[in-house]
Amino acid sequence: MKEYLKFWYSLLGLLFCSTVSSQKLLTFEDCISIALENNLVLKNAHVNEQIAAYQLSNSKTKLLPSISASVGNNYSWGRGVDPNTNSYINQQFKSYSGNVGSNLMLFNGFSNIIAIKIAKQEVEVNKTTMQKIKNEITIDIASKFTNALYLQEMIKSNEDQIKSSAKQLELVQLKFEQGYIPESEVFKIKSQKASEELTFVNNKNLLSINLLDIKQLLNLPLEEEIILVSPKEKLFSKIENHSTDTDMIDHAVSINPSYLITKINEQKAKLNIASTKSSIYPTINSGFNLGSTYTNSNPFQNFRDQVNNNLSYGLSFSISIPVFSQLNNYYKIKESKLSYEKSKNDTQIERNRLSKVIIQAINDANASFTKYESSLLSYEFSQKSYEADLLKFDLGKISVNELLLTKNNFVNAQSQLIQAKYELLYNQSVTNFYMSNTFRLE
Repeated sequence: MKEYLKFWYSLLGLLFCSTVSSQKLLTFEDCISIALENNLVLKNAHVNEQIAAYQLSNSKTKLLPSISASVGNNYSWGRGVDPNTNSYINQQFKSYSGNVGSNLMLFNGFSNIIAIKIAKQEVEVNKTTMQKIKNEITIDIASKFTNALYLQEMIKSNEDQIKSSAKQLELVQLKFEQGYIPESEVFKIKSQKASEELTFVNNKNLLSINLLDIKQLLNLPLEEEIILVSPKEKLFSKIENHSTDTDMIDHAVSINPSYLITKINEQKAKLNIASTKSSIYPTINSGFNLGSTYTNSNPFQNFRDQVNNNLSYGLSFSISIPVFSQLNNYYKIKESKLSYEKSKNDTQIERNRLSKVIIQAINDANASFTKYESSLLSYEFSQKSYEADLLKFDLGKISVNELLLTKNNFVNAQSQLIQAKYELLYNQSVTNFYMSNTFRLE
């Protein structure tokens, strides 16, 4: 019998260990690392960055000459022109020709140079866009992560409340059976316990939804079980109020990817003015050509001699001057100048928006600290009051109504403290993120 029980205990132990091992423990840093590796939006941004890099390389090749080669053959019968003598003959013959040509743009209003600069700016836009997406993913995960930690702690608190109510129910049931209190007091404790169990179930459902959101952000299989690891407890302190420090706000704005993107787009719009102006300048091209022919109509010369004798060279230069383009170039220049003005306005709009967001983040963090301090005091006082009333209730000095009122005050204070703690954790981390462009949830 002992061996039989030992076998089943071992089997249950293995099943338990396999269940635990299938769950993935994730810290905040783990979540960020996995998201940056798996997130599909970020992968698309990386592809766009590579495309921009190829476009930059392609724009640089426009400075090189273009080279082309062609080979042709001709079968002729009847009356035709002999390539060797350029005279008409009436006989069947074969001829072969070859040509190598090269073309080089000498001047086109610096259009190619400007295109390279614009392509470089586009590479910078895509790099900065990647950083912007990383920042958005980080903040999104931080929001979901802290909310999940809040729900985990609330669930633990709910479990403690249910256990406490179960003990109180046993005591009240005993007092009712002994005739000290009416049955209505028992119903009140049962109602309280049922309400706590409902809150427990609701919080578990909310936690499941929150974990599902995190798994989607991390691009993890939905069936995979994850457990979030809370950061180490720390003593919170009020961050310095930089909301009126202009230099500090300007620095935070200047390193923000959203602002950098508008600044780069502004520079691109300025380059686009120069690009459109290049269309009013003349373009100068140079060309080189090398060719030869061979025909079997001349039996006195072999292939090598004919090729050498028929070899031709050519060097050409051409200039194209735009005289009148139906005012198309004129209006394109006007349009590019207005686009540049608009891009400067967009930059200032984004600067103003970010300044407001950063100042609001600082104020929210400081307000959260004040809320946390008040919640901590409220929790301590309500805990002492509940412990005292719990003792009085055990001694029969107060009613169930008085105990439940004190308990509800304690539960609300505890819930507010947990909420204030994670709200402060999130707001302070976001504020530090804006200031330093690095995110640490601690």
